[in-house]
Amino acid sequence: MPTTTWKRSAIVAAVGAGTLLGFAGTSSAVVPTEQSLDAPPKSVAPGAQVTFSGKLTGMGDRPLPGEPVDLEWRAGPDQPWSVSKTGQTNAEGVTSISVPVQRTSHWRLNYRGDEIHDPSLSAEQTVQAQKPVNQRIVDAAASEAGKPYSYGSSGPDSFDCSGFTQYVHGKVGIDLPRTSSDQRAAVPQIGKGDKVPGDLLFFSDGGGVYHVGIYAGGNQMWAAPESGDVVRKQDIYTESYTVGRAW
Repeated sequence: MPTTTWKRSAIVAAVGAGTLLGFAGTSSAVVPTEQSLDAPPKSVAPGAQVTFSGKLTGMGDRPLPGEPVDLEWRAGPDQPWSVSKTGQTNAEGVTSISVPVQRTSHWRLNYRGDEIHDPSLSAEQTVQAQKPVNQRIVDAAASEAGKPYSYGSSGPDSFDCSGFTQYVHGKVGIDLPRTSSDQRAAVPQIGKGDKVPGDLLFFSDGGGVYHVGIYAGGNQMWAAPESGDVVRKQDIYTESYTVGRAW
């Protein structure tokens, strides 16, 4: 008797006819399986390495070691599934597969089964791939370059300084008050040495805030400077400023 047929017959005898999913004399598998997928990060930077892990179990929730499992992905609900990489379950039935995630996509683990074990699919998980929010703030600020300064304007065709920062943050889903003083009051203060691109820089002459910009890195910021000027990257021209973080 061939080895596979002997194993199949042994399992059929052990499980009992009343609990089988397949039937003797057919090519159907007889042992049900369940493939899980642990929740991956919901959002990562494009190209970030993500590890997808899940457990494969058989009858009685017993782990199935040494089994091939495909990690599959698709770009959207109406797109076909493609195999990204194939892994193998360890002694605990766990598969862990690491791949770079370049774009927002849907993922699942697919155990295709064999003559003994039924195939099974994990639940589908979505991972969003996008730049960190502070970098998206800087990118949104840069996209408004060249638009004219206009006192009291908050876009989209012209801006004053706080109208510009409010508009840019709104483009990435962050609500800010309208004026620079209210914006400073609304966000947590950050030490100057801890500032990163995307933070807000509030300029004061000892009284109220008279100017606000978005830190661009180095000694520069994106801002709508003054009447007759345009939105542009400008130098941080004084040390009399505080830093706030809205993201």
